[in-house]
Amino acid sequence: MSIFVYKAISEEGKVFKGFIKAENYGSALNLLEMKNIYVLSLSKIPDILSPFVSLFSGRIKNIHLIEFTRNLSIMLKAGIPLTTALTDIAENITRENFKRVISDIKLMVENGMPFNEAISLYKDFFPPIVQYLIKIGEETGRLDKSLEEISDYFQRIEDLRTAIKRSLIYPAFATVVSLSAVVFWLVYVLPQIVNAMKGMGIKIPFLTQLLVQIGIIFQNFFYLLPLLPFVFLILRALTKKSDRLRWIRDFLSFKLPIIKHIFYNRAVALFSEQMRILTVSGVPIDTAMDMTAEVVNNEIMKKAIINAKEKIVTGERISLSLKEQKVFPSMVIRLIDIGETSGNLDEQLGFLNNYYTSRLHEYSVRLGKIIEPVMISFIGLFFAIVFISLLGPLYDLISNLGR
Repeated sequence: MSIFVYKAISEEGKVFKGFIKAENYGSALNLLEMKNIYVLSLSKIPDILSPFVSLFSGRIKNIHLIEFTRNLSIMLKAGIPLTTALTDIAENITRENFKRVISDIKLMVENGMPFNEAISLYKDFFPPIVQYLIKIGEETGRLDKSLEEISDYFQRIEDLRTAIKRSLIYPAFATVVSLSAVVFWLVYVLPQIVNAMKGMGIKIPFLTQLLVQIGIIFQNFFYLLPLLPFVFLILRALTKKSDRLRWIRDFLSFKLPIIKHIFYNRAVALFSEQMRILTVSGVPIDTAMDMTAEVVNNEIMKKAIINAKEKIVTGERISLSLKEQKVFPSMVIRLIDIGETSGNLDEQLGFLNNYYTSRLHEYSVRLGKIIEPVMISFIGLFFAIVFISLLGPLYDLISNLGR
């Protein structure tokens, strides 16, 4: 799909700009006209810039989805009409782009469009699971319950994300601080000490000269450091475009020491939670597997889920088809098997999500305790090498002066 930038005017006379995804120019124009706005201009974004536009536009945080769905569920339970509830919620939203989206959805619903269809026009704001569960809620007359389940689902996802951030933020901070201290010594302190020693006629050993040369390299290429964030964004965009790069990234995330525990537990927890909420909602197993494969955001597990789905639709048990993929832990296979036999698959999946989420929390705490002595040892070893390389020549000089 292509991304278009548009300039439009609302029914209230307010001019605004935005982005929209569509197959072509005509589709983009039709989608905008359905929002009851008058389009002033519409142009396509170059494909090479699309990943960056997607990164910085149209996205909202899980916390906003949690707040929206939870408040809407409460108001519907209280007997407030859907359009009135959407109006009240929109008035209290602070993010302008999300506020405009909710207002547009309210207008579409007032004009007779089903709520789930209006939601489906904003795929960048509402993931497929939101659209699907709202559709089920409308069809069953339990929209308030579906919205509550969506809110709980995203709260669990947000808890997972918080656990991962907690796992990585301290190691990242400790690594950056430690490397910054090392670079400062190599670039600023060590050269001055070496120059002073040369002025005293002291012969500089090879190890010290090597450290000085490393410092010179950092000095010569220091201006490239501000470009690192842009390099990261380019690599991220290339990874999204290339199936092979995504596979390599996800393979490494499951194999590299330390981080493999974080990303593997996260993927299993996401799989369990996504399957749980779709099972509770009565979604067909093949559809549930397809939607879960997209949510786990890992090519290795995604492929395993798709392969398992193909066997499930032929009549094979869920637990057996997952076991054949050699990706899922034995605990997941065992509890899903019990859930299939006893008829409480959703409860077993809920237990698995809680279990692997708690493992992620425990590992985040343990990781912080592990990384600290590792960084201290690294810095200690570095400065030990520096001082030995500096004190050796000084000791020789003092010895020669003594003679």
